[in-house]
Amino acid sequence: MRHFLESLALVAAVLWIVCGASVACAQRVRSSGERKIVSRASVVYPKIALQMRLQGTVKITATVAPNGKVVKTELIGGSPVFVPYALDAVALMKWESAGSETKEVLEIDFVPSSRQ
Repeated sequence: MRHFLESLALVAAVLWIVCGASVACAQRVRSSGERKIVSRASVVYPKIALQMRLQGTVKITATVAPNGKVVKTELIGGSPVFVPYALDAVALMKWESAGSETKEVLEIDFVPSSRQ
């Protein structure tokens, strides 16, 4: 449990640094698969979307190898402005180890920050 809390604090600190006070970030990454995400990648909020105050959701299926690494990503749907950023982030994520390959479904919400 202590290791989990330390990891969570580290992720929160990195997100705070990456997001900053004037940059918007994806607000939520939801996974509805069998395995837990153990390492998340930063999801970049596109500058043009920030300028236009756009928001949207991208849904992706990630094929995850037994060692937890993503071997394939497939777009289910979402706003074309956000798709490449969501696919890049999911490709860098890591899941807990398992006995076999699994397919994990993720939804990434992009919401402009209210801070400017």
